[in-house]
Amino acid sequence: MNYKKLTIWCLIASLGGMVAYYLSYPSVDKMVGQMIMTGFHGDGTGENAEDFVAIEQQIANGHVGGVILFDVDVSGLVAQGLTIPEAKKHIFSSNIKNMTQVKNLTTHLQSLAPNTLLIAVDQEGGNIQRLKPEHGFAPIPSAKELGRGTPTNTYQTAYNLGTRLANVGINVDFAPLLDVDVNPESPAIGALERSFSSDANVVTKHGNEFANGLNDANVISSFKHFPGHGSAAGDTHAGLTDITNTYQDYELAPWKTLLKHTSPCATVMVAHVVNTNIDTLPASLSKKTIQMIRDMGFDGVVVSDDMDMGAIVNQYGREKAIEMAINAGNDLLVFGNNLTFDRNRGEEVHQTIVKLVNDGKIKRSHIRKSYNRIMRMKKCMQNNTEKK
Repeated sequence: MNYKKLTIWCLIASLGGMVAYYLSYPSVDKMVGQMIMTGFHGDGTGENAEDFVAIEQQIANGHVGGVILFDVDVSGLVAQGLTIPEAKKHIFSSNIKNMTQVKNLTTHLQSLAPNTLLIAVDQEGGNIQRLKPEHGFAPIPSAKELGRGTPTNTYQTAYNLGTRLANVGINVDFAPLLDVDVNPESPAIGALERSFSSDANVVTKHGNEFANGLNDANVISSFKHFPGHGSAAGDTHAGLTDITNTYQDYELAPWKTLLKHTSPCATVMVAHVVNTNIDTLPASLSKKTIQMIRDMGFDGVVVSDDMDMGAIVNQYGREKAIEMAINAGNDLLVFGNNLTFDRNRGEEVHQTIVKLVNDGKIKRSHIRKSYNRIMRMKKCMQNNTEKK
C-alpha cells in the first residue's frame, strides 16, 4: 500500500469512527429532555387531572428528565398580586398529601420514564421542608440548629433524611446550602435559618457531612447557591438581587474546599444573584461564574436555580434566559412551575431548546456534554442502588 492510499484509508477510518461516535448518541430531542426538570400540578389521586396527564405525557415522551415536588401551589395567588411570602400562608394542594400517596406518585411517574426520572424536592430542614410532619414525615432541624452541633450529628440527620426520601421514591434533595450567614437578616437565607453558620469553616464541615449523608442514602445532593447568597439583602424569587457591595471573599471558602472531591452523585446549584466583581450577569447566566465551578475541580452536573424566578424571567424573558443559561454552562435547568404555572411548561422549554440548537444559538456539543454528565450521575445512583 503506497503512502497516498494509506492516507486515504486513514481518513476514511477516522471519518467512520467519528460517524459511529455521533450515531451512538441519542437524538438532540432526547438529550435535551434530560436537561429539563419541571414542577407540575396533581398528586396522582385524580386532582388536577388535565394537568397531571400533561406531565405524564412529557415524561413518557422523554421531553422531561426530572420533576420537582411541592407541597403548596402558590401560582394562582401570585398571579392575583400577592407576594410570595403572603401566598405561602395559604394552603393549596400540589403534589404532597401523605407518605403513601407520595410513594404511589413517584412509582407511577418513574414507570413512565424512558430513563431514570430525577424526582427532586427542597428538603433542607427547618423552614424549608416540603415533606412536613403533618404529611407524616419526620421533622428535620434547620441548618442553623445543626451547625451548633457536631458534624457527625449532621451526617446522621442527613442520612436518616435521605433514607426516608429514598423510601418514598425521591432521589434528589436540593440541599445542603453552602451559603455563609453573612447577613442574618437576609430574607432568603439568614432570616430563614438556612445557613449552617456565619463561620465558613463550620459551613464547610457541616455542608460536607450533610451531602455525604444524603449520598450514602442514595439520594443526590446539591450544594447551593453558588457563589454564595448569604449576604443578599433581597430575594431572587421576586427580582434581581445585587450582592456586589455585600459579598465577602470568605464565602467562596466552602466551595473551594468541597468541589475538589465531590461525589459523582452530587450537583451544584447556581444562584441568580449578581456580583459585578465577577460579571454583570446573574451567576446562573454567567459563563465566567460557572467556569469558576469547573476551575475548582467539579465536573458533575451544574443545576440552575428556578428559572421561573423573577430575577430571571422578568429581566430576560424565558427563551433568552434559556439560551444564556445553557451557553453559560448549566447542565440541568429547573423550572419550578410554581410561581407561575403552565401545564405544558416542560414541553415548551423542550421545544425552545431544540429550536435554539437547530438555529445554531446553542452548540450540539454543549448538549452532549450536559447529557453525558446527567447520565453519568444517574448511572452513579443506579450503581449505588445495586450495591445495597
